[in-house]
Amino acid sequence: MSCLARRMILVAAVTLPVTSVFAQGLTTDVLDRAPLADAARAGDIKTLRGLLLAGQQPNGLDLYKVPAIVLAAQGGHATAIDLLLQYGGRTDLRDPEGNTALIHSAQRGHDAAVEALIRGKANVNLEGTQGITPLMVAAQRGQTIVVTQLLKAGADWKREDFTGRTALRYAEENARSNVATLLRRAASRN
Repeated sequence: MSCLARRMILVAAVTLPVTSVFAQGLTTDVLDRAPLADAARAGDIKTLRGLLLAGQQPNGLDLYKVPAIVLAAQGGHATAIDLLLQYGGRTDLRDPEGNTALIHSAQRGHDAAVEALIRGKANVNLEGTQGITPLMVAAQRGQTIVVTQLLKAGADWKREDFTGRTALRYAEENARSNVATLLRRAASRN
């Protein structure tokens, strides 16, 4: 962006409400911040709604190329996820490492965010880095509620990562006995 363009945006930012500046389709402000991504990261629903109403794209990225929905999921901000999806956000966008919002929520045990992503039709079996699925990371971390949600939504407990480990093996290797029991029950039903 040219220096003149930055100055023009700065003048507009000073004289117009933030939603008017971003209605022009700009994804970064004069300081090269990504307000939509920042609002999603913080779970700031009021700002997020204003930016979306002003025409910001719900699939916006922060300066590190992390999608807004992933940022919301990392913080467990289910309402922000719902809002992004309401405006056409996509659930299965990946961060630069290849992980989805569902993987991040599952890993952190953000069950409300996991539920919002499942409602939004996130692929519960979509692999991230090293072939790891949301179920595997939830099992590894002992996220019992999330494991239950993922199994109920159709997560494949038989799937293996690139090293041949399943969610059950992740649970066993990390002494997550409650999760291992859930996964064994799922296996016995099939």
